[in-house]
Amino acid sequence: MKTFVKIFPIILGAVFFLTLGFWLGDHVTTAQEETPEAKDTVEQEEQTSGENTEKDTENLENELQQKGDQWAEGAPNSLEFRVYDLDMEQSYTYTNDEEDKKYVTASIAKVAVAMLFLHEKEETQEDLTDEETDLLNRMIVSSDNEAATTLLDSLGGYSSLQELFDQLGMDDTKADEETWGKTSTNTKDQIKLLEELYTSSQYLTEESQEVIIDLMSHIQPDQSWGVYAGSSDVSFKNGWLPNDLTDEWIVNSIGKVSRGDKEYLAVALSDKNLTIEEGSQVIEDLIRISSDYLL
Repeated sequence: MKTFVKIFPIILGAVFFLTLGFWLGDHVTTAQEETPEAKDTVEQEEQTSGENTEKDTENLENELQQKGDQWAEGAPNSLEFRVYDLDMEQSYTYTNDEEDKKYVTASIAKVAVAMLFLHEKEETQEDLTDEETDLLNRMIVSSDNEAATTLLDSLGGYSSLQELFDQLGMDDTKADEETWGKTSTNTKDQIKLLEELYTSSQYLTEESQEVIIDLMSHIQPDQSWGVYAGSSDVSFKNGWLPNDLTDEWIVNSIGKVSRGDKEYLAVALSDKNLTIEEGSQVIEDLIRISSDYLL
């Protein structure tokens, strides 16, 4: 009996560890068996996410096409529209004309002039004078043409502006020899310009970027249209120019639209508009559609 009492704890311990071993073995096997299923679930979720992104892309471009074509029937013009989702790094486009057409910039070229001017200040390590600050303010906020001409002339004129375009790889953008407002461009090149302004840039410091963006966030109320319609959080610059021979208008708008942590760049270039109002309204309709999908 005494011998049994001594041996009983040993037997009990052996049974405990044997039972524990079977229990752990079952759970390890179960975990190993579940791993392929979990992997399949992750892959399915990733595939579904990719399919949703492709679906949204197709739906957005379809809606842009429908709305743009609808406007083209009632108020014919020539238009190229492009938005760039900064988070997804994805572009969405619409045009009702030839895809390789170039458009005259009008006053949206003033953004390039501001970038060029501040870049030169960085290179020479000079601070802005009060006069230069005033000229920049008037050029962007009020779209003052004389201020733009004064700033560009101080840099060497149209050739310096072309150097900027070349440096940024804007191969389809050409500065006009007589006036900055007749620079020719397309939406793809203007997105490149905006990326240098709104994202990490080797051309501009963050301080210079902030100066321009702040000015573009305080455009005069009577010039607040186009990209402005995309959100309550926008920075933008518009351009408009009459064609004295045809009584038609060039109507352009560029900028960034944000809501919370979502944001996209937008460029709209158009000509052959009967009025500024018609040209701006079609841009605003396309911008609102883009915001519905991207913000």
